[in-house]
Amino acid sequence: MKAYLTRLASLAIVALTATAVQAETFQFAGAFNDKDQFTILARDWAAKVKAATNGAVAFDIVPNGALVPLPEALDGISLGVVPAGMVVASFVSGTIPAMGYAEMIDGLPVDNPSTGEAMKAIWNNLDAVFNQHGVTALFGAPAYSSGLVCRKGFLKAKADWAGKKIRTAGRWQAQQVAAMGAVPMPLPPSELYVALQNGVVDCALMTPSITMSARLYEVAPFYTNTEMAGNITTIVMNLDVWKKLPDNQRAAIRKVSDEMIQTAATTMRESAKSGLIDFAKTGEVYQLSSDEQAEFAKNTGPIFDKVAASVKDAPGTAMIKTLASYRK
Repeated sequence: MKAYLTRLASLAIVALTATAVQAETFQFAGAFNDKDQFTILARDWAAKVKAATNGAVAFDIVPNGALVPLPEALDGISLGVVPAGMVVASFVSGTIPAMGYAEMIDGLPVDNPSTGEAMKAIWNNLDAVFNQHGVTALFGAPAYSSGLVCRKGFLKAKADWAGKKIRTAGRWQAQQVAAMGAVPMPLPPSELYVALQNGVVDCALMTPSITMSARLYEVAPFYTNTEMAGNITTIVMNLDVWKKLPDNQRAAIRKVSDEMIQTAATTMRESAKSGLIDFAKTGEVYQLSSDEQAEFAKNTGPIFDKVAASVKDAPGTAMIKTLASYRK
């Protein structure tokens, strides 16, 4: 796939340069379906960017990974096959080790400080990390009420996890699941519904909004809500294309994007709450107690230390140092 993207990149970069000069619309690789809250946020952001630049910069949000599949999104955007789009921490942490910290459940605070405040605190370093891979980070938000959707029953204490086959979204989430005594199962999202239906997996790490939009509640009617945040989705743009924009347009996009960081945090949290309410209409929801949250944090804490030890670059270590301070 990467070789294919490389072959397309030279032609795409030429086209995108012309696009910037002629103020044409940039295509944007959306990762999720049209009704997903992050797709809605991206459309809102794009509308505000267009207004802030007086129509000079516009983005066409193309959902469902139609422009480039989510696992290849970072490569596709950094090579210039598409100029902008979404990347998710669990799909880029293999390439960008520092994002492993942001991939994991409980990787970001929910309160004290708020997630929006934490995101702003790490943003310059997060952007610097992405710059090393040919993109600039504009805004993002984590998943809230990260949890487990299961075929039978809830996963409350560690004993409940023992031997369960659980679909995970990334390398470090898989290690969290293993630390709780379960068996991590990597599966593409397209196979998850049938895998739950047929008992190939017992549970899946999931978010309320994706659970509802993918109708997973039909085959897995039990949702264990950790009430924790993690797995940042980030809006990025090809760095060469970004640098070719005039200074005033970049400044306007940055201003809109900086404001969107707090908006996205608040909106995604509200969306998660709404998703749990909707889930409870057809299934059952359980929220971990403070003692159960503490047990999860204790067992998975060493995985965070492992990620931190693997990161050597200055902006990555600085980002993790800030995030680690919120976990104490």
